[in-house]
Amino acid sequence: MAFPAALLLALALGSSARPEEVPEPAPRLARELSALRRRSATVEPGTPPARELARELARIGHEYLDLGETGRAVELLEEAYGWDEEDGLVLANLTLAYVREENYPFARFYLELAEHRAAKAPPAAYATLGDVYYALNRLDDAVLAWEQFERLEGNDPPLLKRLAHARAELSLSRGQRLLEDQGFSIYSDEAIAPEISGNVADRLAESYREQSRFFGTILESSQVVVLYAGRAYFSLVSVPDWVGGVFDGKIRVSMDPGLGMTPDLERVLAHELGHALVRKASSDRAPGWLHEGLAQWVEGKRLLPRDFREVFSGGRKPSSLSEMEGSLGRKTERAAARALYAEALGLVEYVVQFRGEGAVLCVLEAVARGDSIEEALWRETGWTGAELVAAWTSWAGV
Repeated sequence: MAFPAALLLALALGSSARPEEVPEPAPRLARELSALRRRSATVEPGTPPARELARELARIGHEYLDLGETGRAVELLEEAYGWDEEDGLVLANLTLAYVREENYPFARFYLELAEHRAAKAPPAAYATLGDVYYALNRLDDAVLAWEQFERLEGNDPPLLKRLAHARAELSLSRGQRLLEDQGFSIYSDEAIAPEISGNVADRLAESYREQSRFFGTILESSQVVVLYAGRAYFSLVSVPDWVGGVFDGKIRVSMDPGLGMTPDLERVLAHELGHALVRKASSDRAPGWLHEGLAQWVEGKRLLPRDFREVFSGGRKPSSLSEMEGSLGRKTERAAARALYAEALGLVEYVVQFRGEGAVLCVLEAVARGDSIEEALWRETGWTGAELVAAWTSWAGV
């Protein structure tokens, strides 16, 4: 069972609100962009007005990046780079945008430029570079970048939180081995034998072949996997002791080195890989219940109506989609979490049984295009969210 990715990201890095949780920025951004376009008609490249234009385009691009609109962010940041190729903050944000888009060849290209010009960049560039390095699992570099920002800017509570977390994680990562194999970058604690990392790579590669066919998408770069001998990292981010794997952009797994590859470990690996592919297929817009339902589905977990009745015995009732989303973003006790995950799986099972696997994948595609989950469900299944929960509840007898 995976720990909710949204909560893990909040614990690890301090997360931004998702698009549906913030005021709609489109009218304001459109007005600002329109004004910039008018200004640009009279601006000559290489002049101070051109550099100011680049900074303003980069600011708007960064807002889109914070809202998860990576495609739009890349477009505007590329335009900003065209106006001023020497601006280190533009380069840092452009690198981060390509990392979020999982286009790592372009990210590496702009990262090299950003590193070269960092000394002349404003302090904010170091904060952004720290985010880039952390996403690439370059913990030493992330710490150095954030420390440089701290020295230049002083107190910044969110950044200090990220820096403290990265330092603690770095202390737990000393001595880790790295295996680059079959599309995975596998970091493992010293206590984990190298052959176990090889077995993990084989199992992940097999699962990836199956899941990429199912989701109809691929991961465009090497997926980072971190194998921990024990639960020190999980304790650091307050993961419950009954959770064996988490996904926060990286697949993180706690294992017993003495047991090697077990069926439980195989299921955890498949589950967390499922999260990576759901994120890719939905452009990181899938709600938590769909994330968890599909991750369980692709790991091979199935429940029958009698199983659901057992989970929901004792008066516990299924949740609405919005209630599930809120609950999945919080730490809950084990019985409550079991019910939430069972319901998430049940909803996916129900859609597959009565509308087919293709309907689930079409929902993901619609969400990736920008539809709300309600719009996507209605268009692809003919159910509203409330109707889906009610139909599944009746079918399962809970």
